[in-house]
Amino acid sequence: MTGDRSAQAPSSVPPSRPARRGFGQRWRRTEPLRARVAHGAAVGSLGGIILALTDASFARRSVDEPPALWAVLLADAGAVVPLALSCGIVVGIASWLAHPHRAPTVAGIMTRLREAGSGRLADIAAFVPLTALGLFVWATLSAQLARFLLALEVSPQLCGAAIATGSLAIGGGLALVVLALTPPLRQKVATWRDRWSRAVDPGVTLGLALLCIAALIGYGVASGTVSGEGGLLGIYGILKREELDLRVPAMLLLLSLGCYLGPALLDKVRPYQAMVIALLPLAFTVQAGRQLNRDVDLGRLLERSAPLAARPLSLLRKITDRDGDGASAWFGGGDCNDADPAIGPASDDIPDNGIDEDCSGSDLLLADLEKARAASKPSAEPASPSPIPQDGNLILISIDALRYDVGYMGYRRDLTPNLDALAKRSIVFERAYALASYTGKSVGPMLIGKYGSETHRNWGHFNKFGTEDTFLAQRLKSAGVHTMSVQGHHYFGEFGGLERGFAELDLSAAPPKDAKWATDTTATSPQLTDAIVALLDKQPPDQRFFLWVHYLDPHADYLQHDGVKSFGSSGRDLYDHEVLFTDQHVGRLVDYIEKAPWADRTSIIVTSDHGEAFGEHGMYRHGVELWETLVRVPLVVHVPGAAPARIKARRSLIDLVPTCLALMGVPLPDGKGKDDFLSGVSLLPDVFLEPGATPAERDILVDMPGGPYNESRRAFIHGDLKLIISRGAHKELFNLAKDPGEKRNLWHQRRKEIEAPYALFKSRLREIEVTGKRKH
Repeated sequence: MTGDRSAQAPSSVPPSRPARRGFGQRWRRTEPLRARVAHGAAVGSLGGIILALTDASFARRSVDEPPALWAVLLADAGAVVPLALSCGIVVGIASWLAHPHRAPTVAGIMTRLREAGSGRLADIAAFVPLTALGLFVWATLSAQLARFLLALEVSPQLCGAAIATGSLAIGGGLALVVLALTPPLRQKVATWRDRWSRAVDPGVTLGLALLCIAALIGYGVASGTVSGEGGLLGIYGILKREELDLRVPAMLLLLSLGCYLGPALLDKVRPYQAMVIALLPLAFTVQAGRQLNRDVDLGRLLERSAPLAARPLSLLRKITDRDGDGASAWFGGGDCNDADPAIGPASDDIPDNGIDEDCSGSDLLLADLEKARAASKPSAEPASPSPIPQDGNLILISIDALRYDVGYMGYRRDLTPNLDALAKRSIVFERAYALASYTGKSVGPMLIGKYGSETHRNWGHFNKFGTEDTFLAQRLKSAGVHTMSVQGHHYFGEFGGLERGFAELDLSAAPPKDAKWATDTTATSPQLTDAIVALLDKQPPDQRFFLWVHYLDPHADYLQHDGVKSFGSSGRDLYDHEVLFTDQHVGRLVDYIEKAPWADRTSIIVTSDHGEAFGEHGMYRHGVELWETLVRVPLVVHVPGAAPARIKARRSLIDLVPTCLALMGVPLPDGKGKDDFLSGVSLLPDVFLEPGATPAERDILVDMPGGPYNESRRAFIHGDLKLIISRGAHKELFNLAKDPGEKRNLWHQRRKEIEAPYALFKSRLREIEVTGKRKH
C-alpha cells in the first residue's frame, strides 16, 4: 500500500510545473502583441485628447456666446477618448500583424520595401503604384454603386448588405487585374533602369501614382455635380457640397496614422505603463457623464456642433440606458429614473399624480391644463362665405425649398417679381409653417391634412402613405371636381400615394423612370408650365377643376440658366439664381391664368414644402432640424373677391386641406371616424377678415417623425415661445420675438409656460407609431 502511494506521488505532482512553464512561455510570446496594443492604445488616448481640443474649438465657434473652453474640452474629451482608445487598440493589432517584430516608421517601411525588392526591385516598383491605383478605382466604383443603391427604395439593412457585397466583389476583381498587370509593367519599368535609375524605386512610382490619383480626383471635382453626376469620376463632385463635412474623416485618418506610427516612439515604455497612460483619460468620460447631466445645453452643443464627439456621445447614452426607454441617466440623457422605463424624458406626464414622468423637473398640474384648454379656442368661420365663387376652381402651386424671406418679405434681391405682384393682390400669411423640413415628410401630410405622426406611413425616407389616409384630390374628385397633377418628379407619381385622387397625372417634365431620382441635375420649371398650359387649354370652360403643381428647381443641385441674372458663385447666390428662374415660369403660369375666361372664379395658393439653410446653425440645405429657416415658408392665398391683406398671426400648412375644401364648397369630414379626420382648420376666417380685426393666434406644430436617415423632431410654437423636441426627449425653448435666430435656450427658465399647452395639444393628436417597417 505504502509503496503504491509513494510510486504514484511523483506522477501526480510534477505535470503541473511544465503546464505552468508552458503558459508562461506562451504569455511571453504574446509580449510583442501586448506591447503594440498597449502602445497603440496610449497613443490613441493621448491623440483623442488632442483631437478633442480641435473638436471643442469647432463647437465653440458655432455659437455666439460659447461656454468656457475648459468645460467644452472636458465634455468633448469624455466622448472622444473611448473612441480614440478603441481606434488605438484596433490599429495596434493591425500594426502587429503587418510588422510583428518592430513598430513601424515611415523610413522603416520604405527600407523594408526596398529590401523586399532586393533583386526584384522592378516587381515592387510596379506592384505598389498599381495597388494604389486599384484602391482608387475600387473606391470610385464602390461610391458609384452606393449612390445607385441608395437611390432605390429598399431597407437600409438590405442596401447596406448590397453595398458591402458589391464592394467586396469589385475589390476581388480589381485585385486580379492588379496581379495581371504587374508583370508587363515590371518589364516596362525594368527597361527604364538604364535611363533613370530612380524610376525603379517604389517610393518614386508610388508618388507618381498618387499624383495621378490626385489629378483624377481634381478632374472629378471640377467636372462633377454636387450630387455626383457627370460620369464615372463625377462622383467626386460631391466634394463641392457646402454641407459636406470632411472634418470627421480627416481627424479619424490622422488618429489612425498616429496610432500606426506612434508606438515606435514609446519603445522604452513598458506595456503596463502604456496601458495606464491609455486608461487614465477615461476619467474624462466619467466626468463628462456627470457634467452633461448638470449642463444639458453643453450636451446639445456637442450633439449639433462637435463633429467628432457627436456620434460617440450618442453611443455612450445608449450603452448607459439601463431601462431601455431610449434615454440615459448619464451624459445628459435626461432620464431621472433609469430603473423604470415608464419614467423618462419621452414619457407623457400624468397631471396631479405626484410623479414627474417626463423628467421635466416637476409634475404637470391639472390646473395648468385647464387654463391652457380655456385659452385654446378655434377660429370661427366667416359670417358670410358669399364672396367665394360657387363654381370656382383652385390652383395649388408649391415650390420646393423656397425660403420665406422672398421679395415681398423684404429680401435684398429682386428674385420673385411675379410672386410679389401676386402677393400685392392676395392675402399674405407672413409667418406660415411647413409640416416638416424636407419633402418626404412634408408634402404628404400637407395634402392629407394630418400631422406626420398621424399618417399611415412607412419607415422610408420618402414616405409612402396607406389607403387609410385620404388625400385632398380624392375628396375633391368625389365631389365632382376634375383633378389634375403636373409634376417633374416620380415621387409625386405612383410611388407613395401622392397620385391618388387625380383624374389626370402629367409627368412629362420628369426624367425617365430608370433615372427617377435624377431631377437634381435637370431643370423642369419650363416644362412644368408648358404642360399646365397645354392641360388647361383642353379643359371645358364650365368644368370645375383643381390643379396641383410642384416646382422643383430651387432644390439643390443649383444649376445655371442662360438669360437669367447671375448673382455669384456662393451657395446662396446660386440658390437665388434658381429662385429667379423658377419665378419667371411661375409668372408665365399666373399670366396665363389672368387671361383665361375662368380667371375671375379661380383661386390660387402658392406655398413651399420647406425652407433652405445657408450656414444658419452651421447647417446647409434642409432636413434633420426644425430651425426657422427650414420650416418657415411663403403662403400666398389669392381668392377672387377677397381684399388684399397681410396676416401676421402664425399659421400652419396643416390648414391647407380644410381651406381648399372650403374654397371649393366641399364639406369637411366630421372627424368622428378613426381615420377620416383633418387636424387643421380653414383659413377663410383670415382671408375674409373684417377690416381692423386682428386674427386670433393659434398654436403651431411642426411634426417630423423619425425615419432611416433622420431622428424624430417636433417643434411646438405657443405665442412667441418655440419648443423643439429631439427624439422625444431633449427639449429646447426659444423666444422668437427676442431671439429670432434661436440662439438662447430658455427651457429651464420658462418651461412652465409651455409644458401645459404642449401636453394639451399632444393629447389631441391621433399618433401612429412606426418603427422600421412596422406600424403600431
